[in-house]
Amino acid sequence: MSTHADNTHPTKDNTNTMINSPILTIQNKSTSDKNSYHLITLPNHLKVLLVSDPQAERYSASLSVKVGSFQDPKNQQGLAHFLEHMLFLGTEKFPEPGNYQSYINTHGGSHNAYTSTDTTNYYFDITPSAYEGALDRFSQFFISPLFSDELAQREKNAVDAEYKAKLKDENRRNNQALKTLINPDHPYSRFTVGSLETLKDRPGSPLRKQLLTLYKNNYYAENMALVLVANLPYSQLAALAKDYFSGISNHHTPHNDHLPELINSNKTKLQFVRSLIDNNTLNLYYQIDAQGNNYKTQPSRYLSYILGNENKGSLYASLKSEGLISGLSAGISTDYGNHAFFQLKIRLTNDGLTQIETVARRTFATISLLKSSPVNPLYLQEGLKLSQLMFNHQNYVDPQNLARTLSAKMLNVPTEDILSSFRLETAASDQQVQTLLQQLNPDKLLIQLVTDKTFPESWTKKTPTWQIEPWYNSEYSNNNISQSLANIINLSVKNTHVSLPEKNPFIPESLAIVTEQDTEPKIIFEKKGITYWNKSDPSFAKPTAMNFLAIRFDHAADTAKRTLLNRLWTRLFNDSISELTYAPYIAGLGYSFYPHSNGVTLRTSGYSDKQNNYEIWLIDQLFLFRPTLERFNLAKKQLETDLNNQKSRQAYNNANSALNILITKNSFTTEQLKEALDSLTLQDLQAFTKQAREKFDIVGYSTGNTTKEQSIQLAQSIFLRFKDRLISRKPLEIETKPLTPQGRHHYQFPSTSDDCAVLYALIDTSSQTKNKAITEKAYFSILRTLISSPFYQELRTDQQLGYIVGVQDLSTRNTPILGLLVQSPNNDTSTIINAMEDFLTEQRERLPNVSTSEFDNAKKALLQQLRREAKNLSDNAIEEWHQIAKPTSPDFQTKEDWIHHVEKIQREDFLEFIKRKLQSKDTAKIIIHNQTFPTTLTEQQSWKETTPTSNNL
Repeated sequence: MSTHADNTHPTKDNTNTMINSPILTIQNKSTSDKNSYHLITLPNHLKVLLVSDPQAERYSASLSVKVGSFQDPKNQQGLAHFLEHMLFLGTEKFPEPGNYQSYINTHGGSHNAYTSTDTTNYYFDITPSAYEGALDRFSQFFISPLFSDELAQREKNAVDAEYKAKLKDENRRNNQALKTLINPDHPYSRFTVGSLETLKDRPGSPLRKQLLTLYKNNYYAENMALVLVANLPYSQLAALAKDYFSGISNHHTPHNDHLPELINSNKTKLQFVRSLIDNNTLNLYYQIDAQGNNYKTQPSRYLSYILGNENKGSLYASLKSEGLISGLSAGISTDYGNHAFFQLKIRLTNDGLTQIETVARRTFATISLLKSSPVNPLYLQEGLKLSQLMFNHQNYVDPQNLARTLSAKMLNVPTEDILSSFRLETAASDQQVQTLLQQLNPDKLLIQLVTDKTFPESWTKKTPTWQIEPWYNSEYSNNNISQSLANIINLSVKNTHVSLPEKNPFIPESLAIVTEQDTEPKIIFEKKGITYWNKSDPSFAKPTAMNFLAIRFDHAADTAKRTLLNRLWTRLFNDSISELTYAPYIAGLGYSFYPHSNGVTLRTSGYSDKQNNYEIWLIDQLFLFRPTLERFNLAKKQLETDLNNQKSRQAYNNANSALNILITKNSFTTEQLKEALDSLTLQDLQAFTKQAREKFDIVGYSTGNTTKEQSIQLAQSIFLRFKDRLISRKPLEIETKPLTPQGRHHYQFPSTSDDCAVLYALIDTSSQTKNKAITEKAYFSILRTLISSPFYQELRTDQQLGYIVGVQDLSTRNTPILGLLVQSPNNDTSTIINAMEDFLTEQRERLPNVSTSEFDNAKKALLQQLRREAKNLSDNAIEEWHQIAKPTSPDFQTKEDWIHHVEKIQREDFLEFIKRKLQSKDTAKIIIHNQTFPTTLTEQQSWKETTPTSNNL
């Protein structure tokens, strides 16, 4: 964002006198940005950015502290992260450990925090009426935290559970293994999350003392940045900042910010890592100078653009066309002190792994070509133009994301550039680019190969020796490279396979905004087998549009076999045009092509100028597309890999997926899909796609910066292409299985996680008309709000059952569902279920006595969420498309219906509903778990095992 701070003539008003600081107005913002930005500095030297957002429906705050894992003591790694946890557990003014979370949740808000290498960021959003109360509680984190020793001893279990939840996460494992190649004197080489081993009392240095020292040394006003975002005048925001954050002390502590080099060797290092999943990835890490200060020109974009390019003739296209890779990305890391990494990530196919020397030779030849070629001003100017174009037509950023992003930015960027750092100000100079290119130096290169298969031992100078990384137990081998690999790195030269990209023809030329304005979608073209809708909507004042096209045919996904064939068709088509769609993507034209139960859908989005032509081109490519046997076999293998790797996802994610499959008619488990995949042939796919293309119907929708006439022309073009193939047909409707009232079912899903995950679902089994479903889903939503904080406080904070603990509203279609979720590294299924049932018993006693104010706050939070206005085109478009594409008639008044029904809900009606549901009169219970179900519950409480193949539950 190109901005400057107009501080030559600072505004003079009462706020100025009150703050004792000039108010700096940041003026040069994006042309689409309706916010106003003012910067003040409180008397304690806390920098505060005041954002008056006229569209804000929830207000937000974020405070960042320039402290992170790099400041951890060597003998207590993870302390900064642990400190982040501890600030949520009580302050002198609000000593109850759950007070802040409860206040935020019951007033329709959300909150979180993160700790990185050099930043800790705290943030929340909330309904406007509760904003001041939230600021009061939030600010006390940084004024008078309690750091209760009792809670510290308890909360370190939560940090340990958070760490253990990711023990089998590939990114965590590979990154921690890479750190064994990092200079051990550099803090990036350390473990950062924290565990029971690292967070314990030390002789003469108890844990609480370490917390207080880290807090005192880093949590002072001049080391912080605060952002407030609300639909309030800046003078009022300034008063709130002064009232609640002036109490932060400013005892400046000297810091030694100098860090050594990331890599302390002048030799290329090679690391092999054994993967736990079916995966082959080659990572190249070049140490480069820190790039944070180059935000105005970003010379690294030149490298990323060329090396990550996917156009025809690129490194990616060359390797992919031969079936050697499935993906390639290039970019820079964050700064780690004075240095950063430029990284190339190459996802290898199995053939690519066996021919890894070919992949390496082409990669290093491309780097050599880039380093030896003159800097091409075309790429620099394209990058500058696209950066400024996207900046000036950026989407609305919600208050919480805006506050969180800006507060972190303020720690490292000068005041006058807080917004301008989000886009290029000028193109990088040749010298900047050349300097960076020459840093792609083999002497400062780390190579990491991750696979579960065979490693190329010819790359190592000696026979590899294997070690176990202590934190994530990954098996790795660090090696000096052989002469043959050194030759590949240093002597690979330009070849005919790779060329540099050409000029991008998809950069938009017309940015004019249409004048037509519709209030809701209307049918603008209808003939047998095709219905096309349009809503001209320039209300967001951006030259962007969205097009949707559903091609619906019989037997699209009614068996496991056809579900897979539909997935393979979309996957193969996407793969076939990836090179041709890269230039449009870079120029702001996106597309997606995906399968569903009624067929396939093509969606385009981005600048409207060339979008309709782009969609017609995509449709033509789709109907011309014919996969080869080689690409079919490769896609089938990749799909098999994806299915095999499903069970390695986080257990709680798989639990939610398992519930959805269990209660949905005609859905298929991963195991069922794997079994059906094995026998699929290219001939099966050819027959499937031939039938799909022969007879189908079409539903389309265009919205945004488009006119009715333009959409009619688009619809006419589509109709003329397919008029002989179009038929009238009734689409299938996705349905929930019949559920037995008071039924108790459990289902064990496959998972490689060592954690115990339990999802306890309460499902409304009463027959649901549309209006009744709305009301009862609203009841469940209010119930979730009322019990979320007690559930979190009791099962996570008090009982320490795990890090991942929460209440979810899992309602789907016309079925209200409430889910209680716990994932624990140290407790078994029985312990977790008993804790959940004890909690529900407590709530049956508590909820009838819920106060009118508690109920009103929960109801108000739901209404505020429902009344939230769309801020970007996609907010409306996707919901409207769901209505248009569904089997029944569209209802564009769903939002209004929800509001109408929720407004009528009374506390007495809600309590009667809760009494009925929690006593299980018309509620089914389903427990989804990944470890053995306790036999005592089966015997004593009649829990019955079920499967996704059951016709009812």
